[in-house]
Amino acid sequence: MVLPMVLAMALSQLGCAAGSDDLVARLDASDADLRDHVTALERSLDAAYDREKALAERLRRMEENVAMMQARVADTGERIDSLGRLPAGNGVPAATGFDVAAAYAAAYAQHQKQEYEAALTAFAQIMERAPTHALADNAQYWIGESQYALGRFRQALAAFTRVLSFETTEKDDDAQLMIARSYLALGEKDQAIAAFRRLLSEHSDSEYAEPALRELRYLEGS
Repeated sequence: MVLPMVLAMALSQLGCAAGSDDLVARLDASDADLRDHVTALERSLDAAYDREKALAERLRRMEENVAMMQARVADTGERIDSLGRLPAGNGVPAATGFDVAAAYAAAYAQHQKQEYEAALTAFAQIMERAPTHALADNAQYWIGESQYALGRFRQALAAFTRVLSFETTEKDDDAQLMIARSYLALGEKDQAIAAFRRLLSEHSDSEYAEPALRELRYLEGS
């Protein structure tokens, strides 16, 4: 009787061991599948974020083109009005030598080519010579972008804040986003959080609301 009992116990132990090995193998496979799923999800989110950034940049460029076209139309209208007010016999006045729309287009092109110092100088000239022009708020905004690209985050913050002082501007949400990011670059987390919240509160329909919300959640969770 002893031998059968010993054999039974040995077989039972072998069965448990085999079952344990099978369980471990299944857990390892499940863990590998989970890691693969998480990796695929992260790649999908990265791709979606990249597409969103590209779309936002395209929209920004379209806005810049529209703004330049509107400025050219406004310049043309002002010139026609000034010609209509000329006394008879005076002829056409000499050109002022400063075309704001053309200067803006040149400065914007320099910025796109990453010639930030030159762009900064050109945008500053527009602000100096035509501070009330239709493109003045855009020029002020790109002064901030140029300073930010050069790593001068405190100057960038001041420039973006000035954009908000314009009575009428379409760059307020852009500027508010960059105010938040400037604070973040300066290591001033609380101010960055407050700035992101202001963007979401005052510009909830902005195309920057979603990325701002993501950045805010990351900051609040860190």
